[in-house]
Amino acid sequence: MTANPSIDTKRGIATADARELPAIYELIRPEPNESFRWHRHDFPSPLACWNRHPEYELHLIAAGAGQAMVGDHVGPYRPRQLVLIGPNLPHAWVSHVQPGETVPGRDVVLQFTAEWIGGLIGLCPELSPIRALLATSANGVEFTGEAALRLGHALEAMGELSGMARLAACIDLFAGLAAAPFRTLAINQQEQMSGPQLRRMDAAIRSLLAATPEALDADRARKLTGLSPAAFSRQFRAATGDTFTAFVQKLRVSHACQLLVSNNLAITDVAVRSGFANLSNFNRIFLRLRGMTPRDYRSRARRIADVRATNALPCAPEHPPAVSAH
Repeated sequence: MTANPSIDTKRGIATADARELPAIYELIRPEPNESFRWHRHDFPSPLACWNRHPEYELHLIAAGAGQAMVGDHVGPYRPRQLVLIGPNLPHAWVSHVQPGETVPGRDVVLQFTAEWIGGLIGLCPELSPIRALLATSANGVEFTGEAALRLGHALEAMGELSGMARLAACIDLFAGLAAAPFRTLAINQQEQMSGPQLRRMDAAIRSLLAATPEALDADRARKLTGLSPAAFSRQFRAATGDTFTAFVQKLRVSHACQLLVSNNLAITDVAVRSGFANLSNFNRIFLRLRGMTPRDYRSRARRIADVRATNALPCAPEHPPAVSAH
């Protein structure tokens, strides 16, 4: 077996444990006296990359905004997003920051193995309802509503606990997750790639996530990989589950969603600022990816914002469910 580089999260250096992975492999090591790993980190961070690992991951974005990638899902995120990632599902969150800027404590993460959670459910039949949620997490699960806010705060609070108190809080968190409303994110699973391929493609993907809509250019991204056009096209699809064109459409629609929610620009102006050549093309692609027109999206997001403002909920408007398509 030929080993490829992976990321050792304990030391922040490359090791050789991964083989034919669709994203950078993250090596997760709980402390010897712990059943699971809870940690918090800033952005940027060596941990904040397009990565995958065999453990389940409950991931809270405590601050910042930007682009979320979960499998073949690409969409905007805002503070308090809470997502459950299944084993080996590629994922990354990229915040919009200036050079030298950091988002302190942006990511709060709980990681645990399938063997451990399976054994826990075996010992505690009361947790059996979480089995269905764990299965669904193979495509990424985003929790919604007030339950997501409450559970996110519970996940953060675990950082102040240790020993049996932290374990008890984790079990209580699982019970809450099993009863919480959610939506699934990814639709398709990716083909596997080798280590050198995924490292090159990771650089290209990150450049696209950081680019403005008008700078989403295939040749510019391809040059970062050193691949021929045909090889880039093939490996890009293996890494993201999308053609380059489809991926760029998702990024542009995601940017349009942020504009629709954050200001009163005319729909035509939103289309232009999001990189679309004409309004009809924008409306057609937006409807296909979001399941509603841009105008309806704005109206729905504002209704949600009004309800939250009335109830004094401490978070930004929630995006309506996304509909991914290839």
